Amino acid sequence: MTTITRVGALDHLDEKAQQKLLLSNDERIRGIRVGTWVKFEHVKEVLERLEDMLQSPEVTRPPCMLIVGPAFSGKTSIAERFLKLHPPDLNPENETTVAPVIMVEAPPKPDLSDFYSRILDSLAAKYKPTSSAHEKYSQVKRMFRELGVKVLLVDEIQHLIAGSLNRQREFRNALKSLSNETKVSLVVLGVEEARNAIYQDDQFSSRFIPYELPIIQNDESFAKLLRTLEIRTPLLNPSNLGSPDMCNIIYAKSESNLGDIFDLIKEASVAAIRTGTECITPQLLDRLNWVPPSQRKRFRRTL
Repeated sequence: MTTITRVGALDHLDEKAQQKLLLSNDERIRGIRVGTWVKFEHVKEVLERLEDMLQSPEVTRPPCMLIVGPAFSGKTSIAERFLKLHPPDLNPENETTVAPVIMVEAPPKPDLSDFYSRILDSLAAKYKPTSSAHEKYSQVKRMFRELGVKVLLVDEIQHLIAGSLNRQREFRNALKSLSNETKVSLVVLGVEEARNAIYQDDQFSSRFIPYELPIIQNDESFAKLLRTLEIRTPLLNPSNLGSPDMCNIIYAKSESNLGDIFDLIKEASVAAIRTGTECITPQLLDRLNWVPPSQRKRFRRTL
């Protein structure tokens, strides 16, 4: 049986986290794995830009945006947050009546029929999977008008370059037509290769405002992030995550990758509960089976 040691008061936690201490260990762990939303300054800026796009009047050439960043840099989290801020309205039959913002992931290859199916799925629309791409496109346009769609978020847009040049051109033209005909703003997100997916066509790329997510620095903003995570994580004892030593350790292990920062804190918090220490320490971080992002390729199986 794990022995739990409590040290001092609970002023290292906010009120919600203190209440969660009343839960069982398994319930606390489930809550920790769900995660929490913490807004960086650049995240606030991106959300404000997206909000401006949503509120902009209907124009001939709707504003569009390209968000680029490394894997696990927070792109998808930003998009999901914006979607959560503007959820669809549902009628008593659980049918979508208004959907100002929708989000889809680009198909693994530039397949228009698959892309339109994903859009229709996001709208909970009824359609025939065997319908032609043109038929699905007509239904997408109709539903965009009926449901008042204003912003379409397309994640993993770098998948576009997985196809032939003709397929890539066809997909870009389809995105352009969809935006032109429905007056919907496109927000595409992806890793560095996403630039190649968009900027192969000057006319198409000219409508996209680029935004590159900055690299996280080991500075006061980073310390503030860790302090915020600590006050929201229901551990009995303080971890002092915002201290210089802990900042240096976490920054090095995560390699400044935002997604890995959150995942590392989650895994360390779970270990703190299971071991009974109820806090994150340098020793606990060292004992974690944590592989930094740059070393993960070495763990791929050789076929």
